[in-house]
Amino acid sequence: MYQNEFNDEYLARQVALGDREAEDALLRRFLGRVKIIARPYFIMGGDREDLIQEGMVGLYKAIREYRADFTASFATFATVCIKNQILDAIKSASRKKHSPLNGYVSMDVSNPEIEGITDIGQEPDQILIDRETKVRLEKIMQARLSKLENTVLTHFLEGDSYAQIADKMDITTKSVDNALLRIRKKVLQFDDKG
Repeated sequence: MYQNEFNDEYLARQVALGDREAEDALLRRFLGRVKIIARPYFIMGGDREDLIQEGMVGLYKAIREYRADFTASFATFATVCIKNQILDAIKSASRKKHSPLNGYVSMDVSNPEIEGITDIGQEPDQILIDRETKVRLEKIMQARLSKLENTVLTHFLEGDSYAQIADKMDITTKSVDNALLRIRKKVLQFDDKG
């Protein structure tokens, strides 16, 4: 539906109103920019597509977070978000920050690995270890996370954006971001301590 006749700011306003077609139009429109921004960078243990994917995450965040009252144009805001996301991914990879997540155990109860179905190629002893790890992680997180952090995490895992979580909880997006940073630190502490 949306072609080049609509400017970026108009499409961003439509996204804020829940228009998925406008969101898709912005994602398509800025894909080339993501590729250009990602081109000069390198990520440890990854490839160019990983950087493009990180850039697309940054673009998606920009689309979700952009507001008409921002002083910057959408293109400027998106460029900053894309670049920041790529740089964060590079820093994380160099610190091996997400190495615990690379062998994650899904918190989804319907996950066949956790339910014990072994026909997906995982050894039964690994399934048991994963199940025990999941139970330990859930108990530790329930004990360590504040009520606010638990609520933020629930909304985040449901796919809500920072802005949506902030609206639902009547807090600022910065509070949401801070809560998610604290949650990540607690998960990493769990992994370090086993």
